[in-house]
Amino acid sequence: MRARTLGLALGVSLLAAAPVVAQQGTSEIGGKVTDQQGAVLPGVAIVVTNEDTGVFREVVSGPDGSYFVSQIIPGRYRISAKLEGFRSLDRRGILIAVGRTQTLDLTLDVGALAETVTVTGDTALVDLSSTEVGGHISAQELAALPAGNRSYMAFVGNVPGAVFVPTTGFLNDTMLANGQPAAANNVAFDGSTNIDDLRGSNVGGQARAANETIQEVQVITNQFDAEYGRASGAVINAVTKSGSNQISGSAFDFLTGKQVTAKDYFTRVDNRPKPDVGKTEWGATVGGPIVHNKLFFFGSLERVTQSRNQSRTFADRPEFSYSNTDDVAAWNTFWRVDHQVNASNTWAFRHLRESAPQFNVITDNETELSSDDETDLDQTMVGTWTTVVSNTKVNGVRFGGTFESTVHSNPLARALEGSYARCGPCDRGILTGQAQLPPRLRYLSLDIQADDTANFSLDNAYSLEDTFSWFIPDRLGRHETKFGAKYTHIWISNPNNGEANGTYLFGHNLVFNPTDPRTYPERLNIRVPGMLDYELNSNVWEIYAQDKWQVKNGLTLSLGVRYDLEVMPIKEEGNPLFTDPNGYPVDKNNLAPRLGLVWNPDGQGKSVVRAGYGLFYDRTLLGTVDDFLFATKYSNSFTASFPQNAPDPGPSRGQFPTDPTLNTPTVSQLTPAVRAYINSQYPAGTVRRNTGTVIWDDPERTQPYFHQISAGYEREVLPGFSVSADYVRMMGRDMFLNPDLNIGSRINTTRTGQIQYRDPFGILNPSLAPGEPSYLSVVRLITTKYGYTDYDALNLSVEKRYGNLWSLRGAYSLGYSRGVAAAQAGIGGEARLQVGTNLNLDAYEAPADVDRRHSAAISGRMEIPKTRGVTVSGMLRILSGTPFTIQDTNIDADQNGVLFDPLPAGTYSGTAAGSLQNVENNGGRNGARGPGFMQLDMRIGYRARLGSRRTLDVFGEAFNVTNHVNFTNPSGDRRNTADFLRLAGLVATSGLPRQAQLGVRLGF
Repeated sequence: MRARTLGLALGVSLLAAAPVVAQQGTSEIGGKVTDQQGAVLPGVAIVVTNEDTGVFREVVSGPDGSYFVSQIIPGRYRISAKLEGFRSLDRRGILIAVGRTQTLDLTLDVGALAETVTVTGDTALVDLSSTEVGGHISAQELAALPAGNRSYMAFVGNVPGAVFVPTTGFLNDTMLANGQPAAANNVAFDGSTNIDDLRGSNVGGQARAANETIQEVQVITNQFDAEYGRASGAVINAVTKSGSNQISGSAFDFLTGKQVTAKDYFTRVDNRPKPDVGKTEWGATVGGPIVHNKLFFFGSLERVTQSRNQSRTFADRPEFSYSNTDDVAAWNTFWRVDHQVNASNTWAFRHLRESAPQFNVITDNETELSSDDETDLDQTMVGTWTTVVSNTKVNGVRFGGTFESTVHSNPLARALEGSYARCGPCDRGILTGQAQLPPRLRYLSLDIQADDTANFSLDNAYSLEDTFSWFIPDRLGRHETKFGAKYTHIWISNPNNGEANGTYLFGHNLVFNPTDPRTYPERLNIRVPGMLDYELNSNVWEIYAQDKWQVKNGLTLSLGVRYDLEVMPIKEEGNPLFTDPNGYPVDKNNLAPRLGLVWNPDGQGKSVVRAGYGLFYDRTLLGTVDDFLFATKYSNSFTASFPQNAPDPGPSRGQFPTDPTLNTPTVSQLTPAVRAYINSQYPAGTVRRNTGTVIWDDPERTQPYFHQISAGYEREVLPGFSVSADYVRMMGRDMFLNPDLNIGSRINTTRTGQIQYRDPFGILNPSLAPGEPSYLSVVRLITTKYGYTDYDALNLSVEKRYGNLWSLRGAYSLGYSRGVAAAQAGIGGEARLQVGTNLNLDAYEAPADVDRRHSAAISGRMEIPKTRGVTVSGMLRILSGTPFTIQDTNIDADQNGVLFDPLPAGTYSGTAAGSLQNVENNGGRNGARGPGFMQLDMRIGYRARLGSRRTLDVFGEAFNVTNHVNFTNPSGDRRNTADFLRLAGLVATSGLPRQAQLGVRLGF
């Protein structure tokens, strides 16, 4: 039983309370109205007006002089306050950030109502009402700072506790937070969920919002309030621009090419010609009024075409070394309409669409012929209706939808028919045609000949939520309460015929020679009996209540409770752990209390001490549980291995293999004899005993959760200049770590030794029917009984708001993430040191795969004085390396049938050219550290002010100014002498070599 008794009791006691931030995608403002002597003023008529749109909200201050306006669109506002006997107050230029409650006290002077006191000035940097750890990225930063990929995710790493992750995927950069994998974030678009339900946020959001459409990005890395959930990483909310009372917008163009791009490391070292690198990115935005002060529109169009350099060398097979480019592009469109129907009702609708075909994409050990591709169509839509119920009550309704239709394929499959060449969506024939391709040849260091990718990714999600805000003044202090509920229905389908062409596995890098037994493959993997096709539905309910209770001036308590319920109907057929196949697990014990304290010690709103504790439940990725539908004891689609038990020992002994699928005169095709043999074992269209991996659900599977504890201090040391420090601790529990219920015992310590499966838990054999053969392969249990992680970090930040022609932002994190759980499924979710029933968790505990002890980012921009528009900006990122394991897969030291046995502590060196020397290894899993990451980007430009709000920016950018080579971690497998500790891979496949770019932007 999980230790949540205290949390449950606290949650029940706080059912009507929780910490308040604005409804996702909106903001709030509130404060107290007093006279010059500090006496409170009730009955003050206050109008809060968006300076760009004229959309307004009216409230009246309460008996204690307090006022509060909730669920307003982020932006720049004007506040007017009027009371008979006092001069009117007109406060302008109040910037309200997304997701924040802006505290703004108002003071009225005695005088005639007709007299007006006008005040203009920035709001405070320090948030006096929230325990959240994170930050905001403004549209000005997105437009003014250099970024080679033009993705807002590149800027998120400037927030303390966040680490930017450049990926090989086109426009699919993401981030890490709290020492958790990239999939653990919750990405939102105008407050509505924008996530890949199958894989999480590994590739950022489901649909990419172009930089020019974004008004602001909110990033919360820790202590997000009860309104937010289903994430163990960060909450990232991109809020889009809206139209205003003036026609405004932008037009932009960026371009770069081969002439201004340096050779990447391997192209330079191998003296190969520079590939034809290039990129063009152009587009425009426009917004304005349809009806002045009431109805507005905004739209954008962006076109990107790019050829990114990618290269790799293969020491044992240099004929496959390459230096080329991919072929990627995108059409991105966005439109939005906002309407204030009357003083009490407003609605808005947004639609985002991106089509992004990506070809010749090479990753990991792939070569040019084994590349893959993706034609991706993503869409997100959000509709909102906000109603002012009364002076103190506001209700908001939001409908959201995300839609993905993606084809993952490869060049040889695309060549089968002309209509397949660049299709997306495609006819299913492109999947069934995968079986006609030659097999992939997987050597120790490289994949050649073909690729195994062939699947569709279909994901539709619909959500409906309601948020009710209620401001309660003068009840033992002020209460800003909020209650919300959300329902989401998700449907996914993943038709998959991957590996229908087969993969020959080699224990070496030698060229195949039919007369030389050492060059033969030692195993064949192939999908049988047919293509996988399935559908999975999921229903998610979320309920929360929260209260920001200002006990007295300068002291606020944040109290909240949240409840999440995931229901994924799965028929647990063939799983003996379930007495009822319809009795799929539903974790109902997910009450998450939140408690925070915010104290302003100086009483001037310049500093804040914040601390908080909360329970935070992660989401269960549908890619974790969909295996239960098809990786069953009997299945019509699975991956079979020949030989089934272990690799054929012949080739490694200099003997011909004995398995009939391997003892073949050619590996360029599966010969008719090989195909006939496979079909005899697994006739097409049948349901057969699954001789591959069987995956079972655990009846006691629950949702992973985290304890979060934080304490911090922030101070505005100078006007517009703040510094902060926060300590963060996270303890992940009930996390996925998935044992093998049929873990084997190898007869010796050799890699090819036979494995005996003996049902160590005593579950499998008793479940068999009379005469039914025993399980002779892995039976993976997907469970949350064993997994845990811990994370500690010190986050430091400095922020100088733009003023006096310059701004600055810096963030540094000293963190340590460790534990036994690395991913919900796949290799990262396996207990690879398991022996029998012993998972050996003490030995398996190690630094997390994503652990970076040091992470630093600094960015800034300035206009050089007396130059009439010359601007300079830059961004620097420095990251320490991530861990990897030094091992030798020639040896199965613990004889558990899993080739994962870390080598002892010591100093290790590679023997191949370009290998690391004297690498310190602490022993065990993830005992060594790989290379770090460093990149400096700069921009210099000129801004011409053309009058009437029009500007023209012309600038040149240089990315990775120092041309620092950024490597991925080397192979830690001593068996592969060609690659052991050799720096063989580059970050994002190219290492991001120095590149210049020219840009022009017209703003109006």
